[in-house]
Amino acid sequence: MPPSPNASSPPIGPYERRQAAVRPWDPHVLEVAERVIAIIRAARPDLDVEHIGSTAVAGLPGKGIVDLGTEADPADIPAITAAMYELGFGAQPGPDPWPATRPMHVGSVIDRGVEYRIHFHVHPRGTGDLAKDLRFRDALRADSSLLEGYARVKQEIVDRAGGQLDGVIYQAEKGGWILDVYDRLGIERPANVGGGPTGEADSAPADQSPSPGGHA
Repeated sequence: MPPSPNASSPPIGPYERRQAAVRPWDPHVLEVAERVIAIIRAARPDLDVEHIGSTAVAGLPGKGIVDLGTEADPADIPAITAAMYELGFGAQPGPDPWPATRPMHVGSVIDRGVEYRIHFHVHPRGTGDLAKDLRFRDALRADSSLLEGYARVKQEIVDRAGGQLDGVIYQAEKGGWILDVYDRLGIERPANVGGGPTGEADSAPADQSPSPGGHA
């Protein structure tokens, strides 16, 4: 049911699906991530929420989407989804979103007059996929050559497409590089390898090499 005209606006704004383009890293994303994590934890203080993906790595270009991740008992995920919708998050758009058992909630916030889109990944506890995202994030933070390689791959993808392309294609094209890095680092490949949801999210395109977890 839509809010009444007198109801206060939720803290999370609407989300718009857009073409993927690579932009320079924005240092304000760190404050935005902290702000959104605080909003989430005010509603669900039991959740440990991590800033993941490219915006969590200083100096790494990307789509500019702030990816967040948490783990939860599978039986608790429906209640978390309901709480996130109360905050203003919505369902993931796109042709084949993540299932309700492993949702990615989407929304936006405005900071200093700039809109930041948010992807909030809720992993069922026991898959280990959030830990894999964190290991990849931390490896990028620690290894400048790895960061530069990832930035180069992203730029080559969008350059071939003339500057912008569908987010599903963008994710699929860089997914193979990410999985090679996982192998080199000794990170087990995510559970979604071998086919999974598409949609604009940083997810696993079916029948293609997927982009694990949330890596804008």
